[in-house]
Amino acid sequence: MKKFRMFLAVVLMIVINSQLSKAQKADSLMYKAYLLSSENLWESSLNQSDKEWSLQKAIAYYGILNNTMVSSNEEKFDEFVDPALEYLESLEEQGIHKAEAMALRSSIYGFIMAYSPWKGMYYGPKSSSAIESALEKNSDSPIVNMISGTSLFYTPETFGGDKEAAVKTFEKAIALYEKANYRGWLYLNTLASLGKAYQATGQNNRAIEVYEKALTVEPNFKWVSSQLLPEAKRSK
Repeated sequence: MKKFRMFLAVVLMIVINSQLSKAQKADSLMYKAYLLSSENLWESSLNQSDKEWSLQKAIAYYGILNNTMVSSNEEKFDEFVDPALEYLESLEEQGIHKAEAMALRSSIYGFIMAYSPWKGMYYGPKSSSAIESALEKNSDSPIVNMISGTSLFYTPETFGGDKEAAVKTFEKAIALYEKANYRGWLYLNTLASLGKAYQATGQNNRAIEVYEKALTVEPNFKWVSSQLLPEAKRSK
């Protein structure tokens, strides 16, 4: 009996280590996919993500759709948008990472409007409602604050946008990521977003500081080193 228990313990450890290894591989793939804007790596990260209902898989879907905005690949967006929304809605129904799922859904509605502005009358209120619900559910989630900041930054002032508020929200998201000791691709993306928000509110020196901070974390962050930081320095 004792040997059987030891055998079960060993099997359990192997399974746990295998799951951790797969999750770590998915995180690593997402990080590389973000830096390289690689569609193939994003899809690989989705395939490597936890098969069970997980935030990691939701983030992989979000990453794929976000990347299509960079490459303007609407065909790829159309391929993944419905599965992504269905997955997020399932997470919400099951109460798994509900705040983050609502926030990610809000952001995807924003992507839909970016590709098809004429859908704004329908998806605008849905996006606003989803991010408001996410904040009510968990206002201390870094992902929720990151997406709330993005919404405040890109939404026209007429419809509730506020770039000054976006700055504060991005700052809070970064503080929460740092408190959790997270330095993954969402952290890098939020640093870049904060820099853009600083620039948009006339705080160029602070933008330069945050871009340089991003490059300290990841020297190969080409979006910052090749575009955002030089633009900020030229605007001084």
